[in-house]
Amino acid sequence: MQGTRLLTVLVALGLVVGSVPGGALASVTAGDAAAIDSADAALEGIDESTITPQADDGNASDSDGNASEEAGTASRATVGQQLATVLAVTDDEVSSDVEASSLDAALEGANGSERAAILADRAAALRDRADEVVADQRAARIAYEDGEIARGEFAQRLAVLAGQARTVDGDFERVVDHADDVSALELRAAGYDRSANADARERLARVTGTGASALLAQYTGESAGEFSLEVDGGVSIEVEGDDGERSREFERDQPGNGTVEVSQSEALTAATEQLSTDADGEWALRSADRDEEDGYYEFEFAFFGPDATGEAEVSVDGQTGEVFEFEEELEPREADDEDEDADDGDDANDDGNDAGDDRDDAGDAVPLSISIANGTAAPGATVTLRVTAAGEPVEDASVELNDRDAGTTDADGRIEATLPDDDEVDIEVEDGDREGKLEITLRSDVEGEEADAEIRERLSVDGSAENGTVSVSVTYDGEGVDGVSVSVDGDRVGTTDENGALSFDAPDVGDELAVTLVKGAFEAGLQFEVGADGALALDDVDVDERDADGRDDDRNDDGDSESDADRDDEDERDRDDEDDRDHEGDRDDGELSVTIVAGDPGPGAAVTVEVTAVGGEPVGGASVEVEGESVGTTDADGRIEVTLPADGEEAEIGVEEGDREGELDVEFETDSDDADDADADDADDSDGDESDDEGDNAEDDE
Repeated sequence: MQGTRLLTVLVALGLVVGSVPGGALASVTAGDAAAIDSADAALEGIDESTITPQADDGNASDSDGNASEEAGTASRATVGQQLATVLAVTDDEVSSDVEASSLDAALEGANGSERAAILADRAAALRDRADEVVADQRAARIAYEDGEIARGEFAQRLAVLAGQARTVDGDFERVVDHADDVSALELRAAGYDRSANADARERLARVTGTGASALLAQYTGESAGEFSLEVDGGVSIEVEGDDGERSREFERDQPGNGTVEVSQSEALTAATEQLSTDADGEWALRSADRDEEDGYYEFEFAFFGPDATGEAEVSVDGQTGEVFEFEEELEPREADDEDEDADDGDDANDDGNDAGDDRDDAGDAVPLSISIANGTAAPGATVTLRVTAAGEPVEDASVELNDRDAGTTDADGRIEATLPDDDEVDIEVEDGDREGKLEITLRSDVEGEEADAEIRERLSVDGSAENGTVSVSVTYDGEGVDGVSVSVDGDRVGTTDENGALSFDAPDVGDELAVTLVKGAFEAGLQFEVGADGALALDDVDVDERDADGRDDDRNDDGDSESDADRDDEDERDRDDEDDRDHEGDRDDGELSVTIVAGDPGPGAAVTVEVTAVGGEPVGGASVEVEGESVGTTDADGRIEVTLPADGEEAEIGVEEGDREGELDVEFETDSDDADDADADDADDSDGDESDDEGDNAEDDE
């Protein structure tokens, strides 16, 4: 691994050397080079102190790492910062590649359940990593606000974090690609959370915005230019490259209370006001989304101009109407091929026709823009749309909603349209050779619903009820699903075998049969109609995802099975054992017992956990989590050594093996607890019972 990291350093050095002025590295002394005898030394040794900052004119500067920082608001990345950034980002990418190879190796040869568990664990680790990157960005902003770091170091940190966020997002993409080849039911059972993954990637996208990405390009030597930073309750970044590209970005915490009170047209007006207006051309709305859960609007725009193109994304709070996230990027158009008339030798014709040609080209280039002039986009809602070109209304433009003709616009470019009762709508308009398109999300947060619909479509459960025996078969994509816990009217009746089959006694089956299927975090409620011939006809399927701590929420306390009774007896024995309560915790309706058998629980303490089934049989291969983070699996004796969290006053240890689960809540004894005990003893001593006091004093004297 050290060899790989050293190779990373050498490659990174080569990349930067090829992208910075030739004399920029001259200030690295021979002593510095000799000191870099390991990868870690290289990473720590190359910083602003080892390489003299370069001013805009290439001369050395005595500033704090930003040659122009003291002179104004614009800054440039220095050579030392470029080296350090490339090393940090490249090292992160190499680590990612190693983890990707390990993931591929683990998935190879694994069965469906195992693959799902591996991907769920990997996704959970990536979510934690994403949270770390976001937290680091916030910490860097606070440090800059407090004057602990200079602008150059702050900008460099933003660039490095953008690179790290990009790497983590790429890792997420690999996991998603692998998940496409795994049963959605097994993924759900393993706790693979698509919505949580999407949320994490959305948070990462804020770290890799257009401004931060432009900073990354400058700090890795991919481009050159100037940048400026402002911090006021958030971060504002403006970057202008020497090649004419411009990026603007700002982000602050979302205001408001999470509700949607302003209309979509009002939010669109607020978003439009943020767009650049100093370039020839027009911004056209391309998509509109309303997030009901988090209470904000999101708009996407495209820019069309004779000399530049661009795009922008704007988020507007639904309660206050304030813009809290903004990204904009403009880049020069590529030079058009010279007009054929330039070479036809007829200068007179050229002079007379070029202006007209330019006007025609400009007219054809002006896109059609669609906006919601009145009403709020929602499934089945009636709204007024307006079509414009270069700000002017377009009459008689044909309008289609999801490829269905909706009519033509009036003289003011308006048309009233009823939106479909769907998750989204694609609006397309056309006027001669000019076209425009707008995508509107009508229902937010549909990803979980789509996953449920996929499971319902591919899940098949059938069976029969004959002579007091019910037989069921659970398949997914035609393959039997093993390890599914089956309950009837709240009473657990068994678990499906490797073929997805299960038979159980049910002497009192009527015309209907309610069945609940549970496997890990997957849960589905099924309603069957029982035919005269005993055949079970599936009438309704309700797919749900079990809460992490709601393992047995659907279990009926009034109908305990034999194993439930055994567990209740064991619970009673546990309650009688007061001395071990802190270590073992109370057994609940879970099937696995979790006990601390070695070590004293406390912040940061290492303890040995033992997992047993009913009857005290050790459970090997059980997955163990501490505070929701995977720490490994138990050995053949059902044991594993874990380290408790260093902060807090308690810890939660969760275990899972197949469809069996267990949990242990550990409370730490703190100094304050000891003080409370001492206070209680003092109170007992002063209760007026002198005989007790005398006895206590006698014991103290002894």
